Amino acid sequence: MAEHNTLLLSSNPDAYSRSFQSFLAATQQENAILKCIQQHIVPLINKGISELLEPFRVLSVGSGEGENDINILKALCNIRRVEGEGISMINRVIEPDVARLATFREKAEKTPAIVDFEWVPMTFQEYMSQKKANDVKFDVIHFIHSIYYVEVEDALLHCYENELGRKGILLTISHGEDDPMLKFAEKFPDQRVASFPRNRDAVAVASERGWKYLVCPGDSNNLDITTIFDRFSREGNYLLDFLSNRMDVRQNEEKESVEKILKFWEEQSFINEHGRRIVELRDNAVIILKGFGH
Repeated sequence: MAEHNTLLLSSNPDAYSRSFQSFLAATQQENAILKCIQQHIVPLINKGISELLEPFRVLSVGSGEGENDINILKALCNIRRVEGEGISMINRVIEPDVARLATFREKAEKTPAIVDFEWVPMTFQEYMSQKKANDVKFDVIHFIHSIYYVEVEDALLHCYENELGRKGILLTISHGEDDPMLKFAEKFPDQRVASFPRNRDAVAVASERGWKYLVCPGDSNNLDITTIFDRFSREGNYLLDFLSNRMDVRQNEEKESVEKILKFWEEQSFINEHGRRIVELRDNAVIILKGFGH
């Protein structure tokens, strides 16, 4: 009989990385996040470009293996001064998982030469506790699907008051309120934590503090879950593990539990014109502005 409390996927870096790559391969999440940056963040920066000091500084919190961070940097590389010149950038990366950080460093070697990196292998809580008053300030700070792992109010307040410069942008991206990933967490709390932070928590903090902010509902992006129904599919099993946040779900969970999980995703999906089973995911963004006026 399988044990009820199977190992959390997030506790095993190698297994998590494999499963997350399967998730990325089956979805368009990176494109949706890139579109948000291009449509909302870059225009805001271009408006105030005359006030920017070089280098342009970015603080990435909970970067993982850097998939989204690299895309954000590529978008920011399109920032141009009035005379058409690009700007130099420094990206400070906070990621406690050393193995995932090493993977990011390999990818960083392929980024444009105008970007330099500072690598910080620690949790954001540890980072906040050792922050020095005379440390540099940042132009953009982002939490891309990492706001779940911090205390939202403490993190945002620290970033707004201690990390952003006189003028800056603080961005959080997380699952939308009606996203199937949240519905799964609520239906299967023993699989995923149902009450993890979301963008409405960021909005509450910004509103209470009187900060200027924008809410971007984001575009839906399709997740192809066809393979999770094939028990012999390696990629399908990796994807099922990611969706459940458990290692080797089919081997470690009771058969009835696996059937309930698959039934949930079947009900959340539709069959497209190519016969693929698709789930629509939606990320929401909260963009907090400092020094941009009202």
